[in-house]
Amino acid sequence: MTERIMRAMSPWLMLASTLVLGACAVAQGPQLDNQALHQSYFDPGPYAGVDITRGGRHCQIFHPVNMNYDRHPIIIWGNGTGTSPAAYRDLLEHWASHGFVVVAAMTPNPGNGRDMAGCLDFALNLNSERGPFQGRLDPARIGVAGHSQGGAGAIALGRDMRITTVVALQPYIQGVQYNPTAVRGQRGPMLLLSGADGVTAPPDTHQKPIYDNTDVPVTWLTLRGATHLAPMQTGGSYRGVMTAWLRMQLRGDDEAARMFGGDDCVLCGDERWTLRAK
Repeated sequence: MTERIMRAMSPWLMLASTLVLGACAVAQGPQLDNQALHQSYFDPGPYAGVDITRGGRHCQIFHPVNMNYDRHPIIIWGNGTGTSPAAYRDLLEHWASHGFVVVAAMTPNPGNGRDMAGCLDFALNLNSERGPFQGRLDPARIGVAGHSQGGAGAIALGRDMRITTVVALQPYIQGVQYNPTAVRGQRGPMLLLSGADGVTAPPDTHQKPIYDNTDVPVTWLTLRGATHLAPMQTGGSYRGVMTAWLRMQLRGDDEAARMFGGDDCVLCGDERWTLRAK
């Protein structure tokens, strides 16, 4: 290309660059303040319609109605002892509104992680079978989460090479199904959540051993005044924190990282929470 042609094109190149940079600036938008950012993860996500589908005999699927234009990360869910996905329905629907496909194990005893692993296998099979989920699930972005005994099951499944991250919500680790060696060999970073007033799975005896012995990066958050039943149905005050973590780990939400660290760490300055990380 001659110098004369380059000179003729340069105004147009400058204009195109200006338009591109301007579009990027508009797309980024203003940074939310800490309170607004935290609240945004309690708010419903961009997928307005959410549906619940039975997944074989042992799984229940919470998912966006419209999955035509996206590849959706997967979350495998484990209930607390003696409960079912219905006991956490609002929370699981909330995650579906943020674009996740949540596959919940329909078992009252998920502590060894086997039923949750079965639901993971089922979900990945759906991705290749003819139907509404075909080609819509992202096998490279899989989280596992659970409450109480389900938190222990999430840790057990966290050693599966397909898992991207673990959310262990007040995990109960003294049950007969829990394998104490499960904290070793985890496949991705862990969010560990405690309730300061929980008596069923107190932080010192049920979460501290996990934090001390696991071999992956762990962010451990303890909520002041929270009992063991605090996360039921809606997720309670844990809802925004868990949603932010899952969006950060599975959807590439860079803003969510501000919740957990950095110079303007949202939770570090929130007196309701105690944050430890390694």
